[in-house]
Amino acid sequence: MDNEQNQTIDPEMIEPHNEAIEKRNGPIPVTLAELAAMKGEALEIVEARIQVLETLRKAAIRATHPADWLLFRSPDQNVTAYLQDCGADRVRDLYGIEIYDVSIPQKISGMNGGFTYIIQGSGRCKLTKQILENVEGGRSSTDDFCQGKAGAELELSVRKAARANLDGNITRELAGLKNIPVQELEASWAGTNKNISKCRLGPGFGSQKERQGAQVQGGDQTNDPGPKCPVCDAKMFFHAAGTKKNGQKYPAFWGCSRWKEGCKGAIQDSDYQQSKRYAEGSDPDPMTEREPGEEG
Repeated sequence: MDNEQNQTIDPEMIEPHNEAIEKRNGPIPVTLAELAAMKGEALEIVEARIQVLETLRKAAIRATHPADWLLFRSPDQNVTAYLQDCGADRVRDLYGIEIYDVSIPQKISGMNGGFTYIIQGSGRCKLTKQILENVEGGRSSTDDFCQGKAGAELELSVRKAARANLDGNITRELAGLKNIPVQELEASWAGTNKNISKCRLGPGFGSQKERQGAQVQGGDQTNDPGPKCPVCDAKMFFHAAGTKKNGQKYPAFWGCSRWKEGCKGAIQDSDYQQSKRYAEGSDPDPMTEREPGEEG
């Protein structure tokens, strides 16, 4: 047998026969005028392209790890995922993305001895034929990954990170993986041990210290709608346990989303979790277990 006959075929990857997907002779139609000239066959081509792109998108997300994504939560509680530079590196080859015309990194001095490296380049996707030109990437010596570094080590780390950011910016744009609904991540990771609770938390999940605290505790607040404010019935935001400036520690709690408007409604997360267990029938009513005077 020749090499083609010896290749292993994954039955899950076999799609139903579609002549529009088969290799064609001559140029592939790319404009509306070219597609219109093909009349009925044009719809098959469009549907075939959609099928290929959807399959590729799912495969690309599946190739990433939870640590490759940064979650953002909007004021209306919608959670989206941003593919970080390390994740973009995993999917670049799947899309046939090439980076070219990369400039020499430019160093820009900042305050207190800090500096930033800016680098420019272009990219193309061999699959979609899209091209991006004069895209910028950059990283600063004050970024978290630079802590503890100095001298030549710091210089090299920032330059390398700037290049990775350029590649990431181009890849995210050409692959359409900048802001992904977390539901799409969950669907693509179905059947694996990957889940969004292992993703990094970004803006919308409290301060940086609170986000780090929530991740250390292993809590998953990404899909929990949370309680309603007991004062104004508005949505509430989760705040991980932490320490105040005066050194006093405070427990994890839910605060009213209208706090800027003066509402001071708050619920301790332990009380909320106990109330959830009670609602599910797995815990006694938290209020009946308290002594008089302990309702607050």
